[in-house]
Amino acid sequence: MIFIAGLIMTILTIISFTLPSTPPEPSNFFYDLIKVKIGNWMVWIMFLGPILLLAGIFYLGDTIKKFREFNKLMDTDSKARFVQNQDRIEYLAWLLSSRLEKQVEAKKKEFKID
Repeated sequence: MIFIAGLIMTILTIISFTLPSTPPEPSNFFYDLIKVKIGNWMVWIMFLGPILLLAGIFYLGDTIKKFREFNKLMDTDSKARFVQNQDRIEYLAWLLSSRLEKQVEAKKKEFKID
């Protein structure tokens, strides 16, 4: 959500700088939205948009990295390796999705743990 909000705000900022300062003769949706309705708030959008976009990119990258780590840790046939990494696996499953927690429980049953 952060990524999408930042992307929309950044696009609005770019459009704002490309619009002419005088309104076009036939009413234009983008001109009315950006110059009239948003108006002076565009300054805030101009600063917050790129910040939210960068935060969203970081969060998305971090989530993808954690999913890859989870899949790597779960893709084992060794009970010893699974037990060794069990705390990290359960933490990642809790952090990412309840669906992944069910996968961890299934893997525990497969290895007859708990």
